[in-house]
Amino acid sequence: MRYILFFLLVVASLNAKYFNTNILISKGVDPQVLNLSVTIFKQDVYFEIDVKDDKHIDNTLSSQNFRVLYNPYKKYGIDIGVEIPKKDINKYNTSDIKYELDFIMGLQSYLQSEKLYDEKTIKDMGKVDGFDVVEFEFNKDDIPRELSIYKHLKGRVYIKEGVLKKIILRNTDSFEYKGVEIKHYKKILNFSQPKDGYGYLIKSMSIKIDGQKDSKRYDSNVFGVFSNYKDKNENAIELIDGYEKNVVKNQEYEKINVNLERILPFFGQDVRRMGYDLPKPFGVSLVNMYQQTRFYMQKIEVDGHENISKVFKDTSKYENSTYASLIKADVWLLPFLDLSVLVGGTSTSTDVTLDFCLLPNKGCPSGGYPIDFSINTTSVLYGVGATLGGGVGDFFGSVDFQYILSYTASNDVKTQISIITPVFGYYFHSIGLRVYGGGMYEDLKEDVDFKARLENGKDITGTIYLKAQKWAGTLGCQYAFTRHWEANILGAYGEDFQNMSLVLTYRW
Repeated sequence: MRYILFFLLVVASLNAKYFNTNILISKGVDPQVLNLSVTIFKQDVYFEIDVKDDKHIDNTLSSQNFRVLYNPYKKYGIDIGVEIPKKDINKYNTSDIKYELDFIMGLQSYLQSEKLYDEKTIKDMGKVDGFDVVEFEFNKDDIPRELSIYKHLKGRVYIKEGVLKKIILRNTDSFEYKGVEIKHYKKILNFSQPKDGYGYLIKSMSIKIDGQKDSKRYDSNVFGVFSNYKDKNENAIELIDGYEKNVVKNQEYEKINVNLERILPFFGQDVRRMGYDLPKPFGVSLVNMYQQTRFYMQKIEVDGHENISKVFKDTSKYENSTYASLIKADVWLLPFLDLSVLVGGTSTSTDVTLDFCLLPNKGCPSGGYPIDFSINTTSVLYGVGATLGGGVGDFFGSVDFQYILSYTASNDVKTQISIITPVFGYYFHSIGLRVYGGGMYEDLKEDVDFKARLENGKDITGTIYLKAQKWAGTLGCQYAFTRHWEANILGAYGEDFQNMSLVLTYRW
């Protein structure tokens, strides 16, 4: 029996699995370090990187040397800058560099708060060349579309004697990225430990790409050395293994960065430091909207006779189709509050059917006497609006308020329109799409004056007082092409009104 128990213990140890823990944790490594293989800016410490970037397209070599500076201690949140050798500054488009920096910093706000690896894919690969190796893949649903390259990669963590040494990423299939057909991709992050403190810092990194671009052979080699780490008190952080030799010789640089010292939105800097990305504070939009509305006749006056609604059958109706085109300007005053003004015009076609009841007191036994006529008008719109919005993780919600005045010069008629649109939605980072739904409340106060000619040649004039159901359900989506351009499509469907709107917005 003793030998049987010993045999079972040996077999159990050979087939042991990790329960209620992570394989990396059992090997002394925090799994959060895997996020660094996607974004080196997850390191919550100041650093500088000297970078050498060589590209071959066919037999033509282009080479760039630059320095990247990262500072997470700024009062407005993370700050990323690039230093270009002064002798080469004329070779670069500084506007393009600022655009890319702004894009990267906006993307980092999301990456700072997400777990980018898939915990279910972590597995122990045993010993490889003297290293304990752990394999992992990325969470494809959490990887944003801008970094879709990582959906094609698989990573391996190399640990020796309980110390993290490196992470290597390789592609699992061929794929296209930014116009390059990538056949082979390899990214290496080498780690070291700080002399004072705990954890790991990246010591150097390299990215090698082989593929084709425009049917020409494409090779890219990027090598970066982390040359300087500092804490929030600007004290230098020394590495146990020391710093590697710079890949760029000492020379004078010119710094390029994006000024994030913005006044608006108020308290926006505090929110950014919490890891939230905010839209650009100012925006201008082109709004196109089409709506069909059906009204019920609440009261009718004809030739000065009040409330003669009983003269008309229930089949009397008032339906219009409206196309509106507007310009909207807005500003985020607070991180959760946007204020806007808008101006534009409408073109409306209205069909009216007045079905007269010949004997209203007897239930119209002899039928009705319908009179049909149409009204075509153009109006000027102007108004103000406000939006309250916020989110948690990928979920978000907002309530939009609009107060609009419509003026029709031909009839000298002013119409007040109040619109409230509460929505709730989800952001699909992997495709860059926000999908949302909710409701729309539309209070349109309108009295219609009319003039019509009967078959006997008599003219009649009057006023129609209208009402309609004010609520409709909504469904929409928003897609951001870049940090500056975005489009919204919103549809509303209710018992008495349906509309569709398309909004194209530029933000800065």
